[in-house]
Amino acid sequence: MKHVITNFNINDERVEQSLKNHFPEGLDFCYTDPPWGNLKYWATLNKKMNNVTNEVLNQNQLEDRFIDLITKFTKNYAFIVYGKREAESAINKLKQKPNVKDVQMYYKRYKSGSKFLENVVICVTLNDAMVQDWSDLGKQDGLAGLHTVCKRFTGKYTTCLELFVGVGYYLKVLDSYGYKVGGNELNKTRLHKALSKV
Repeated sequence: MKHVITNFNINDERVEQSLKNHFPEGLDFCYTDPPWGNLKYWATLNKKMNNVTNEVLNQNQLEDRFIDLITKFTKNYAFIVYGKREAESAINKLKQKPNVKDVQMYYKRYKSGSKFLENVVICVTLNDAMVQDWSDLGKQDGLAGLHTVCKRFTGKYTTCLELFVGVGYYLKVLDSYGYKVGGNELNKTRLHKALSKV
């Protein structure tokens, strides 16, 4: 299988070790949707599906971890779909990283049941990548933003970091464009569903 996805708590050192082993030069870009808001829900869901108890990180710890992994292993651009309330904290942490060149944030919508709710996409330029205008992502709902990024990078990049694979909506899109995905999913049941999509 071309994708390399671990099945651990994001804080587990084996997540980072896998990325080091399989992508020693880093990954071209990152597109990920970390959990935000009610993290107890994610912990409960994981325990129910995995029948195991894992370390539960609070929002601050989770942010520290995924921002650290993104800035260590992403070479060019990162797109973080995140909660509107949590965005300021994440952006402040990103700006403190020495290899972060630019940070933009745009409001977007996502569907929850029959309603559309608001969240954000944080667009990060890393290292020597050229700063681009990503404002079109704020006008797009659901997976449309990921399609836009994939099209813009087709022929230029080949690898993507996805640290919260979930049931694989992003994985399926990335696979359809031919990107090799490295990342993680805490919940083995959800990871199985994700891998069945590709």
